[in-house]
Amino acid sequence: MNPIDIINYLPKLGLVVIVMGLVECTRQGLGYLQRKRAKQVIRHVIFFPDKKIACKNFFDEIQGCSMVSCDFSHTKTGFKHLLSYLKSAKKSIDIAVYCISCFEIADVVLQRHKVGVRVRVITDLSMEAAFGSQNHRFMKDGIRVQTNKPPFLMHHKFVIIDDEVLCFGSFNWTSQAVTGNNESVVVTNDRWVVEPFCAEFKKLWLETKPDN
Repeated sequence: MNPIDIINYLPKLGLVVIVMGLVECTRQGLGYLQRKRAKQVIRHVIFFPDKKIACKNFFDEIQGCSMVSCDFSHTKTGFKHLLSYLKSAKKSIDIAVYCISCFEIADVVLQRHKVGVRVRVITDLSMEAAFGSQNHRFMKDGIRVQTNKPPFLMHHKFVIIDDEVLCFGSFNWTSQAVTGNNESVVVTNDRWVVEPFCAEFKKLWLETKPDN
């Protein structure tokens, strides 16, 4: 290539460089947006009691609710939000809750277990066989349930979903907590908060093994 050809080619080369730079910037920008969407920050505070129970047909059935005058809520309740987080589990659900007697929560946990989600439960010894306890349903379906050693209580109320999302607060998994008691649940995926709870669950799981 002679000098004149080189001079004539330079503007085209510059254009190619600019286009390639724009393509790379666009690629990196799209990658950033995808990562940002994939890791949306969760900071959700749920208060109970719910004024009404959510309408199961309205939220869960394809045809919706056919009632002309429905006594149940057609707006998403706090309880429905909590169930949605549990339903989102893809890999694991680690439960450390003092009392588990709400069959609707147990239903969701069992559904996730049946599709391959690993479920582990730690509960208080005094509540394991209490009236309405759902622990027998868990154990019947092959979910490992472990309890603390007396005389002190396992008084935690938290669940970790996929080692990424944490729900914790004053909320026992009971029907009374849903529509009767003043309760609170904080939901977050902030690693600064989630990781200590993961460590606490791991510690308790080792401590509550039957052979310990």
